[in-house]
Amino acid sequence: MSVEIVTSQNQVQGVFDNGRIRERKPIAFPNETSTINSFSTLFYWAHAWSEHGGLIGEHPHRGFEICTFVIQGSIEHYDNKTKRWTLLKEGAAQVIRSGSGIKHAEKINPRSRIFQIWLDPNLKYSLASEPSYHDYPEKLFPVASSNGVQIKTFVGQGSPVRLQTSTRIRLLTFEPGKYSIPMTPGYRSGVFILKGKLSLNQYAGEKNDFAVLVDETKLLIDSDSKSQLFVVEVPHPAPYETFASTQQ
Repeated sequence: MSVEIVTSQNQVQGVFDNGRIRERKPIAFPNETSTINSFSTLFYWAHAWSEHGGLIGEHPHRGFEICTFVIQGSIEHYDNKTKRWTLLKEGAAQVIRSGSGIKHAEKINPRSRIFQIWLDPNLKYSLASEPSYHDYPEKLFPVASSNGVQIKTFVGQGSPVRLQTSTRIRLLTFEPGKYSIPMTPGYRSGVFILKGKLSLNQYAGEKNDFAVLVDETKLLIDSDSKSQLFVVEVPHPAPYETFASTQQ
């Protein structure tokens, strides 16, 4: 069992649209120098934002499942399948199954913030599949609250999102206090601290820090303030040869 913390300052940085969009990458691409490399089916994770709005022009993808979560504000999406711009508001999510190939563009509107997470499906099948795009407004995601903890499930039981990769994605919000949250057995977890300064399985972390939990059966939280975590769990090891494993 282990926990590794990557502070926001140690995450790979990037810009788009002449600096109008900025990003930090807790998990960067294999050709970038990153503290944490992709693991299992979790290939890439970017935290991007824009103060004044910006555009990432049309570009292609193949194979990967690309999930975008609107953390703050709104974004707009265009692809060559739907052939229209689609507005996604705060709390919404979108899934691009890029399959045999798709092109898309995206706008991050002023004062908006997103996560974009790439999942590494079995390319033997995904590269031969028809690409698709789906989006989901916030109201479709189940929320459960109990004893000071609120859990919103983006991917998992009760969620309308269906992925090719076996993945569980949740947003956890805690009132001040100590908590123990069961984790999925046999899975490895990426945890992004959206709010708060806290102890995470006895390791100190604060807003915009990222943690990887290996073989931890519980998420142990101790915080004096309200905190919020975005948690992605993936099977470990991966049940097939991933693209990332061929790049090592």
